[in-house]
Amino acid sequence: RDGLLQFDDITGNVTSLFRAAQPSITTKSAYNMREPRPMKRSRTKLYQFVAAACLPISLTAQAQLEEVIVTAQKRAENLQDVPISITALQGKQIQDATIQNLAAIADYVPNLHIAEAAVNTNIYMRGVGSGNNRGFEQSVGMYVDGVYLGRARQFRSGLLDIERVEALRGPQGTLFGKNTVAGAINITTASPTVGTGIEGEINAAFEEFGGANYEGYVQGGADTFAMRLAVKHRETDGYVYNAYLGEDEGQIEETGGRLTLVWEPSDTFSANFKYSYHERERIGAPSATYRYLSAEQRAVDVPITTGSPLSPASQAYAMTDIFFPGIYDAAGAELTTYKDNNFGLSKDDGLAMSDRRDSNDDTIENTVLTLTWDVGAGTVTSVTGYSTYEYIDDVDVDWLPLSFLARYDDHEFEQFSQEIRFTSDTGGRFDYTVGAYYDENELDMFGRVTFDLAFDGLYPQFTQLALGAPLPNFLFASSFGANIPALGVYGADQVARNHGYLQDSESLALFAQGTYELSDVLRLTVGVRYTEEEKDVVTDQRLGDSNCGLDGNFQEGPGCTGNYNAWLDIFFSNYPFDSWNYSYVASRKTDSVDPSVNLQWDVSDSSMLYVSYSSGFKSGGFTAADDGRPGDAVGALVSPPPTGGVPGALTGGYVYTTPNEDFEFDDESVDAFEIGGKHEFANGSVRLNWAAFYSTYDDLQTSIFRGAGFTVKNAASSEVMGLEVDAIWQITDALRVGGNVAYLDATYDDFSDGPCTAIQLDGDNACGSPAGSTSNDLSGAATLYASDYSGSLFVDFRRPLGALEFFAGAEVNYRDAFNSAGDNDPIDMIDSYTKVNARIGIGGEYWEIMAYGRNIFDEIAFQQSFDTPLLSGSHTRFMEEPAVFGVRGTFRF
Repeated sequence: RDGLLQFDDITGNVTSLFRAAQPSITTKSAYNMREPRPMKRSRTKLYQFVAAACLPISLTAQAQLEEVIVTAQKRAENLQDVPISITALQGKQIQDATIQNLAAIADYVPNLHIAEAAVNTNIYMRGVGSGNNRGFEQSVGMYVDGVYLGRARQFRSGLLDIERVEALRGPQGTLFGKNTVAGAINITTASPTVGTGIEGEINAAFEEFGGANYEGYVQGGADTFAMRLAVKHRETDGYVYNAYLGEDEGQIEETGGRLTLVWEPSDTFSANFKYSYHERERIGAPSATYRYLSAEQRAVDVPITTGSPLSPASQAYAMTDIFFPGIYDAAGAELTTYKDNNFGLSKDDGLAMSDRRDSNDDTIENTVLTLTWDVGAGTVTSVTGYSTYEYIDDVDVDWLPLSFLARYDDHEFEQFSQEIRFTSDTGGRFDYTVGAYYDENELDMFGRVTFDLAFDGLYPQFTQLALGAPLPNFLFASSFGANIPALGVYGADQVARNHGYLQDSESLALFAQGTYELSDVLRLTVGVRYTEEEKDVVTDQRLGDSNCGLDGNFQEGPGCTGNYNAWLDIFFSNYPFDSWNYSYVASRKTDSVDPSVNLQWDVSDSSMLYVSYSSGFKSGGFTAADDGRPGDAVGALVSPPPTGGVPGALTGGYVYTTPNEDFEFDDESVDAFEIGGKHEFANGSVRLNWAAFYSTYDDLQTSIFRGAGFTVKNAASSEVMGLEVDAIWQITDALRVGGNVAYLDATYDDFSDGPCTAIQLDGDNACGSPAGSTSNDLSGAATLYASDYSGSLFVDFRRPLGALEFFAGAEVNYRDAFNSAGDNDPIDMIDSYTKVNARIGIGGEYWEIMAYGRNIFDEIAFQQSFDTPLLSGSHTRFMEEPAVFGVRGTFRF
């Protein structure tokens, strides 16, 4: 009590020590008035030593924690008053920890996982997420300055001039809306203050692997107007060594900026306009075929594959063994990869597989206008948002030195949104928020997966060595027998599946939430949201050579003329390709009513408990995958259509215009229960927040990598439960410690038709479907990215040294083992890891210099693991950064 540590039942003579130090302070707990028990002399000495050591801390523990303001309920509130499980990171904390993006933020938030891969970004909270399918919105919604950004690619934008990041765990369906069934990331960027003069800050940091980061802002204004301009540029050479190319992988260069204008002509009206632009290019990727099976391992682990020397996997394995034996040393080596990145045999002879080498280019733009009127009884807020992105990917998706499989994607997205809401003033017995939300968006995608059938000219050499005679330059020639066409049909050694996808979405929602004070200490909050959504899609796929594309109207491009041949249906319909010509047009409508209720009890002025129920839904849609079968196609092979067959005609036993049941996926829904508490102790120097939760999900949307693409399924149901605890202690004005920890039990309750492993599909490419003879029952298995335990500990120290300030800090971030593959293959289990970050520095009023390290003990960690395409039994992984040390300088004016 009064900031002192109490030992009452066990201290013995310690009470006299405390009395001597501060005789006016009561040493007995109000909850236990018993006399101290006598203790042995040796133990007495020990406790006297501990008490003496703790006394200086006790006597200075009057320092209080600062109030944390969040907008998790669409109004500015103290974090301790909000009955939601929240982790909030302030802008200064993000900057000092050298956090560059949301993936790094996840290390500091228990039960949150964000990891970037080649063509997707995985975002999971409490073991629930969306996986890789461009038709998905995310289960964790992201909001930047009040505007919803729900596409995975938008999570890649670098963090710039951030005021605060709030991670809201659990469904947020009432106030934030659809696609927040797992939670929401609420980001607030910095804004200038009207009436202040010109000021700013410039930061420059230099670190290992050629890393450099420059960022800063300048702001100023007049009595009613203010402006803030923030810019950032970052580059790095990458941290994975490509032993095949002799260069580093994962080079990144990104540049971004944000202009903020604020106008406050009166005390009752304000306008805040923000425009941000971000470009990001990544060359290569921190990924590698981490597990490459030897011939001996194949004979044991993959008997089906090795059963036929002419099977696709056998030939690919054999060619890799013969021409690229260096993969044996590279596979599994730390921070090492061995792949050609679409160059083929040489970087000097032109690209073998694509227009460019393995790379990602992203351009993201966001515009938001927030208008706020104080109308006496409350506040009217209008948030208008416009968001676009475009990205172009060239990806070496065979992850081998073998020139075989490349992917090209060109995606454009455009979204307009409008929210208007009224929030009543606080202080009365009844507070409420009502509003309406509308958005429309268009997703326009073109993708090409190209297969080099000659392996950049290696195939004839391989057949000469393996069979004694060179075979023609196309893959698996002997697998097709009489169906092989004459060479010269394509005039190239490449064939491709060319895929177009255009989706228009429109959504409208009405929402209301009210809080009624049942008594001075008891409050009841009830909310509801009604949502309507409509989606229209046109998608088309053509099988041809690499010049056979699609024009803007989803018609065959000029390169397809006379370019179609019956054998392509047989070639592509085999696993692992499972690709077909098709042309689909479809629409769907959905609506949902999502209620929530919360009962909050103020136990004291500094402690509260709450219990809540909330529901939410994530809208269904249409898969954007460029593989999968038309609805009437059954079996591994079908009779080929006649040469020149066109979509829409009944040819070879299937209809081009009839999608299969996996083309459309259903809405995902959740019912969630939570009980928690938020407490402050020791005159506000200690803060403890906790939440226990139980959620059930129906029709969970899942995605699984299958051979050369992704399929989508609705899992029947899943069950998620766990506990989250956040704590922080301001020990003195100079020293602060804290941490968070989470326990999670997230499993599929019923998923009898789960995605099959590569080994299963190699033996039965209809595995998991009604036509298959095998299945993969995942009922009871853990969901993706669901670590049993995760947590973070930190210490922060700041102390004046005359006119200067010395500071130091460290974080320990832990994540338990998790599965990253939708088929729950145990080989793809990612082991637990612990990362330690540290920093030390000194600064004055206008400057600061800091030395820092991320992952200072060089822990090897992985983001994702999956089957290597074509090579059944081998696996590829994405690697996280190793130890990185750097120095940063700051100048303020």
